[in-house]
Formats: sequence, C-alpha cells, structure tokens
Amino acid sequence: MTVVVVVMVGFALYSRWFTRHLVTAPMVFLVAGAASFGLFDQLEADNGVVQFAAEVTLALVLFHDASTVRLKSLGSDWRVPARLLGIGFPLAVLLTFGLTSWLMPAVGVMGALLIAAAITPTDAGLGAPTVMNPVVPLRVRRMLNVESGLNDGLATPIVLFALAVLAANEGDGTPAVLEIAVIPVALALTVGIGLAVLTARLLQYSARHMDSSKTSQAVTVLLVPVLIFLVAEVVGANAFIAAFVGGITFGASSPLLRQNPPTASLLETVADLGGWFVWFLAGGLIVGVLATGLSWQPVVVAVAALTVLRFAPVWLSLLGTDFRLPTVAIVGWFGPRGLATVVFALLAIEELGEADVVLHPVLSALLVAVVLSVFAHGISATPLAKRYGAWVAREQPTQESLPSSEPAPRGAAFTHEHHGTNGSVR
Repeated sequence: MTVVVVVMVGFALYSRWFTRHLVTAPMVFLVAGAASFGLFDQLEADNGVVQFAAEVTLALVLFHDASTVRLKSLGSDWRVPARLLGIGFPLAVLLTFGLTSWLMPAVGVMGALLIAAAITPTDAGLGAPTVMNPVVPLRVRRMLNVESGLNDGLATPIVLFALAVLAANEGDGTPAVLEIAVIPVALALTVGIGLAVLTARLLQYSARHMDSSKTSQAVTVLLVPVLIFLVAEVVGANAFIAAFVGGITFGASSPLLRQNPPTASLLETVADLGGWFVWFLAGGLIVGVLATGLSWQPVVVAVAALTVLRFAPVWLSLLGTDFRLPTVAIVGWFGPRGLATVVFALLAIEELGEADVVLHPVLSALLVAVVLSVFAHGISATPLAKRYGAWVAREQPTQESLPSSEPAPRGAAFTHEHHGTNGSVR
C-alpha cells in the first residue's frame, strides 16, 4: 500500500510532464505494480479489503461514466452512438465469443462468453486524450465518450452471468436463471433508479434552499454510488448494474450537475484514484500470468479483440451514416480496453478461485489485451488525434462537422491541460 501511495503522489505531482511525454497513468501504475509483485501468490487477490476496493472502484466508474452521458443533450444525434452500442457492441461480443470458442475450447461456452464480454467494453478514461482533444470534431469526440461511458454497463450483466454459471458448475447444483439473473437484475433496477431519483431530488432541494455548501454537495455526489453499491449488496441486488442505472438516472434527474458541473469533480477524482489502485493490482496480476505461462491462443484473442474484432463491428455499425473512412478508422482504433476489464479479471479470481482451470486462460486473454491497449492507445492517442484533426481541417467533412455537445470523460482532469481545453463542460 505504501508503494502505491508513493507512486500516486509522484504521478500527481508530475502528471502534466507525463502527459507531454505520452505517458499515461495506467502505464505508470501497471509498471509500478509489476515491479512490486514478484510472484502471483504474493498478490492477495482474495483479500477482503483489496476485493472490496476494486468492486467499489468499478461501481464509482460505472456511476460516473453513466452520469456524464446526458442522453437528452444528444438531441437528434443519439442515433450514431446508439449504432455503436446496439449494433457494434453486440457484434463485437459475438465475434470475440466465436473466435475464443474456436481457439480456446478448453474454457467452455461460459468461459468464452466471459472473455468476450469482459474484453469488449472500451474505457472512457483511457480515451480521454482523444475525447478531450479539440482538434477532433466535437461530434466524433461525443460519440466515443457516449460509447465508452455506456458499454461497460452493457457488458457487466453478461460477465456476472457467465461468472455465476462457471462458479456454480464448480459446486453441487446448477443455478436457476431466476436466481442468478432475473431477481438480482430486477432488484438492481429498483435500488439504482430509486436511490438515484431520491438523492438527486434531495440534493436539488438542499441546494435550492441553501442548506448545503458546494463542498458538501460534491461529497453527496461522491457518496451516492457508494450508497447504491452498499444497499444493493445488502438486498442481494446486482450492485454493478445498480450503480450503472443509478448513474444514468442521477445524471438525468439532477439539474445541479448541469448547472454546476464541478459538483461531480470529487467523484471523478476519487474514481481516478481508485482506478490507479486497480491498475497497480493489474501489474501484479500480469506478473502472475507470465510466471504461470502464457500460451499463444489468448494472445491472438487479445490482439484480434483490439483490431479486427473492433474495426469490423464499428465499420458495420456506421454504414449509412456518411462518415468518411478516416473517421471510421479513428473510431475503430480508439476503443481502448482498461479499468472495467481489469476489475472483471479480479472478479473472476474471487468467483472462480485460483485453482480453477478456466481462470488462467481467462486472465491471460483479458490482461494481455489491457496491457497492449494501455501502451498502444496511450502512445498513439495524441499523435493520431492531431493527424486526424489536420485531415478534418483540410477536408471539412460534412457529417463529422455537425454540432454536438461537449463530452466529459473520466480522467480528463489529468489530460485536458495538455490540449488547452477547459474540460469543465458536461
């Protein structure tokens, strides 16, 4: 813990220097974590505190990312992100499932589904250097932000379903669909929507009557996803789905976030800090995977997930939108895999146990994809965004230049100064 805090302090002090040199927070904490863990057994992934911190971090990220996607602000421009989420995402999961089933038959149907769902969602934080770069057209930046803000929530129920079936197969009985899917999801919708609406209204009432300060309002926004997570755990709801739908509902129900975006800044900061901790743990997991042995099949799945299995669904989902080929390429490439995939890997360790034969190939595929993405997308984000921006300025493409609303991805606080944007608009 001491090591990770030292690294946090160092990165915070020199974040702009790192950004100027194309070094991102995930790069720093992955390397630091890998250097701090020698063997897989040294990483106490089943430790209650570590697991709880990782789960709360994912809940914060799901809530924050969902709350920043103001669906009403998209106006008539909702159709393009809807294509990426409704066509591109399911197609990517399906194609990845097919490739994994073919190359890694030993993991079984549920193992392949787990890998496909956990490796497909993109990371809004890792995409911030592109989404906040003003040389990229606003409409394209918004499209990437909406996609990455919502697709991890779409992946979560699939991941948890696959994990539940795999874990139950290790036991004596076969789980009922009602027990592992219907009831937890129904409770999650009730808890997430109910608490989000209630707290949003209370927050608005408190602010309107001047019963709270700006600081206490920011603290309230931070505590809402924690409250949703804890209540969901108590009643047996799916806590991550509750956090996700709670974020969407809270963002739509709280005018305060639109009128005073800095109210959510504390939530974003804490989500970033939690993310740094999870990246540090990921470094330890990577050491464990390499120490146990890495076969070529998970590597092929990971590389394919970042390339052809991303580009093809994006291209198909954007057919008929009149976006030019460079735009389709930039959207296809900037689908980084990050925090959600790492937390899904940690959840797999908790649910399956380190002795499970399916766990190692699952971790191998997920972590290889994350490591490749962290460095490939982190290094290429700024140069490719500038090159794409120059093409837009030269060609003035019609569809890309249509107006849209400003995105606000998680992680922007540590990248937007380099691009010269204010980064404060929700």
